[in-house]
Amino acid sequence: MTVAIVFTLIIALILFRAFVLHLRSTDLDNDKFVGLPREVKLAILKERVLETPSEKALCNLETFLKSEGIEVDMEVYRPMYAEQLRISREDNAIALDDELYAREAAWMDKIEPFEFAEALKLKKEGKKEEFVQTYLQGVLRYYSDEKIEASLEALLPDYPDAQAMLDEYKALEELRDSSGADEASIEKLAKAKDSWAKKLCI
Repeated sequence: MTVAIVFTLIIALILFRAFVLHLRSTDLDNDKFVGLPREVKLAILKERVLETPSEKALCNLETFLKSEGIEVDMEVYRPMYAEQLRISREDNAIALDDELYAREAAWMDKIEPFEFAEALKLKKEGKKEEFVQTYLQGVLRYYSDEKIEASLEALLPDYPDAQAMLDEYKALEELRDSSGADEASIEKLAKAKDSWAKKLCI
């Protein structure tokens, strides 16, 4: 697993570590899962597919999306899943996995976090602080640089402080791209992104 992949997974691990450890092998009807907010359920199911892909994980995500009235063509993702299994046996698996993960994350980010719709409702109700807090939680649910940057840019008219968050994220990208894949570099990167993520949890 390369630095780029670790970087995009850090947010998911920060937010859902406790849930995932308890729910990784459970089903959708598990009491612990059923009682979670819908936005957390979606985030956990997406993280499962990305971190530990399996046919069960894919089916669970598809079932949940259908229950929410969201139609997603999972057949588009299955070839990427099959490719991941194939390249895991290649000598240059790390490099190949890095490129594949970028495509997987981009596909996953097409499933918009529920926080954005909730944030829009709060904005219409004139609840600016709650709107910003909920919106930023949605930003933290994204995996790709493109979506994170675009969502922060879209927030600027309502929340100018998002510019500092955007600038810091771009600095994190530069740190990631210049980092090695050794344990010390990954730990440094994880701490930097953890610090950035906490600033979004205003």
